[in-house]
Amino acid sequence: MSTSLLENTKLAWQFYRQEYHLPQQKLLRWTQAILLIFMLALTQSSFSVQQYLTQNLQGLLGADAQISQRQPFTSQQFNDLSAQVEQLVATQQIKINFSHQDSWQYISLKAVADNYPLQGELLTATSLAGNTEQSLSGPKQGEIWFDSRLFASFNLKIGDTVEISKQEFTFTKLLKHEPDRLMEGHNVAMRAMINIGDMEKLNFSENLINYRYLLALDARQIPSLQEWQQQHLPAAQLVHKQGNHPLALFWQRTENFIGLASIILFFMAAIAIEQIALKHQNKEQYFSAVCMSLGASKSTGIVVSIVKWCFSLLLLLPVALLAAAACHWLMIHYLTDSFPNLQWQWHYALSLKTLVFISSIFALFYLPVWYSLLNSSVGKLFNQAKNTASNLGQKLVTVAVLVIVVLAYSDNALLTMMLVTAMMVTILLILLLSWLVLTLGEKLTKNLSGLLPFVFFMMKQRLVSKSTQILGVGLSAFLLLFTLMLMHDLGKTMSSYQRQHDGNLMVSKATNDQLSYLKNWASENNISIRQNKSYMHAKLIEINKQSLAEFNDKPSESLATFSREIRMHWNNQLPSNNRLLSGTWWQVDSENWQQISVEQEVLTDMGLSLSDELTFVIAGRRYDFTITASHEFKPGNGSITFWVQMPTAALAHIQANHYSMASLEVSEQQQPLLAELWQKFPTLRMVSLQQMTERFDNILAMITKVISGFSAIIILLAGIVILASINAVEANEQKKNSIIMSFGFNRATCLKLNIIEWLITAMIAAGGAIVGTYLAGVLIYQSQFSLPYQPDFIWLVSTLFIILACVISLGVYASRKSLNSSIRQLMAE
Repeated sequence: MSTSLLENTKLAWQFYRQEYHLPQQKLLRWTQAILLIFMLALTQSSFSVQQYLTQNLQGLLGADAQISQRQPFTSQQFNDLSAQVEQLVATQQIKINFSHQDSWQYISLKAVADNYPLQGELLTATSLAGNTEQSLSGPKQGEIWFDSRLFASFNLKIGDTVEISKQEFTFTKLLKHEPDRLMEGHNVAMRAMINIGDMEKLNFSENLINYRYLLALDARQIPSLQEWQQQHLPAAQLVHKQGNHPLALFWQRTENFIGLASIILFFMAAIAIEQIALKHQNKEQYFSAVCMSLGASKSTGIVVSIVKWCFSLLLLLPVALLAAAACHWLMIHYLTDSFPNLQWQWHYALSLKTLVFISSIFALFYLPVWYSLLNSSVGKLFNQAKNTASNLGQKLVTVAVLVIVVLAYSDNALLTMMLVTAMMVTILLILLLSWLVLTLGEKLTKNLSGLLPFVFFMMKQRLVSKSTQILGVGLSAFLLLFTLMLMHDLGKTMSSYQRQHDGNLMVSKATNDQLSYLKNWASENNISIRQNKSYMHAKLIEINKQSLAEFNDKPSESLATFSREIRMHWNNQLPSNNRLLSGTWWQVDSENWQQISVEQEVLTDMGLSLSDELTFVIAGRRYDFTITASHEFKPGNGSITFWVQMPTAALAHIQANHYSMASLEVSEQQQPLLAELWQKFPTLRMVSLQQMTERFDNILAMITKVISGFSAIIILLAGIVILASINAVEANEQKKNSIIMSFGFNRATCLKLNIIEWLITAMIAAGGAIVGTYLAGVLIYQSQFSLPYQPDFIWLVSTLFIILACVISLGVYASRKSLNSSIRQLMAE
């Protein structure tokens, strides 16, 4: 280190210690610490989950590779595959309604061959508290094993006889662990296992069964297996140990969504840092000018400022790392419900990468201050002119940082556009309201007497600084109101809509025979069938002759769904609960059956457009369709809708099994009648509105927890924004109060003026927050659920009053120092 740099470092350290306890330095450290802790905890937890999924893939695949599809292998396919691999084990899964002694439960029934398991341990027990033992094979014919939840739910005992589809089974063991649970290891269905020979006796329809084949092979054979699968079984799902976990893309999208939402935090941090820089910039320029007056070069002030900033960040890291580690532990502890045996671990290389990224963002935020030092001169000692270019630079830097965050985390154009648009509309709305209220307030009260006209006059004179302060408060109130209110209203709205239009029982999958019986059963028991729509299963394999992976490798909700089979609906007329958005719906007498309409959000999410060609596999055969229209859900006529729809004429060309979805209204007195349906048709898939609501509420509760944590960070940053905005204009406020007292008023009058000013600030921010929240709610409900948004205004206003009371209290309390002014101090200045 050169002598000059060493001297500058010593000087920077001396000034850092002197400024350490200044309010603006404390606020800057708090802002940086919050973002550091948030980003470190997020990246560490996300990486831990991805690492867990990789290990989960190795431990719960139960094979070197798995192939899963709806049809069994043909003899030729079985022989071809057996010749390529070392060993092959067949399993079958089906979802059924299991009934026993007047109770029933939706379960996953698994049938395994005699040579199961292929790899890993199959663990069983004879009681919940009994010793776990390894079983070398699955159940024998006539036996059934239940998992612990199903065992406890039906109060079963070893040796009990149960019945499934008129076939009797003896319960012989408690199922503790299956080595091939990867593909269904994160669902909540209760489970049972039987021998594959018994599955044939149950006589379930082939098309209702999911066929899965466990393969043992060398890693070098994976490419040839993939090539064979693409050629002979394009609709099948292949998973292998060298690939990605099925949930990997889902979790990456979750991480990206949270990261994209953090743009809000960065924007609020930018507001706080801008307010801090307003005061700090003058001190830096003054120090640089003093250095130059003593013979130092202009670069000395810049170097000292940069080194001082580095000291501030470096000394903050230990605290931030410890806090992030604690938050990381809490997040891992919370996620163990979804990811069993997920372990806390700190990833040092990742933390270093994250620190470099966040430090670069902080440096960008501070860049306008350093840039202002280039214009520093000895003349600044006598003329502290306002640097408009530097203030503009701060705004440009803020925009640059937000663009960086969006590019780093965006994986969905629609989601990104909605989030950024909603935030920008809210910002513009609050700024417009600030200007209108302060301008009109000043003009309308200028001929009046009292404190109110004076407050409007003073606030109008500081329009820019007050607008920034109002923006920070309003954006914080908007974010809190929107996140809390969305969760408050959503469950009630969805439940009310479903009960009104869908009844209280949804049939998600019924064969033609089952539907015919269901209609007769409903008619005999005076039960109303609200809706009834048919579909067939289809698997998208190519877009414009490219595989899904080649066409789009970004994680998205649509891509994740299309990686599995979807329901394809047929009709001639546009359904009453859909609206046409673009393209042309097919004519009833059209001979062109190879055209489809796709949900508009799917088009946007996957980057599709009209005239694109989609290739589906339906019942083992390939079919090409051209997108000729796009549609979206329209409320008012039930919620059963489909992503992909085709003309009825296509049925003459496609030989496949047809299924139906339906919704019914069943009274409490009629509920026992459902047992008859499930005993006759165990594969009939029905779920009650109560069950759907419970599932939705569980998901909502999880989202609420995440949002509550996010809201806590917003509250902290909101407090910092308020404190920073007060600190930035503290000197001017003291002068204002001194001038007021010079006219004979006392400090009580200054306090009243301060309270009125904060009340006006809070009211403007509240207006922007309410309007912004309502608009955002309307947009979200319309685009995501196509439902009218009807907020609970009593709850909204109550929550808003609490937020505003806290804002006013904090603002008045933090402004108390500006009241400690005097006429003597004014004369001295």
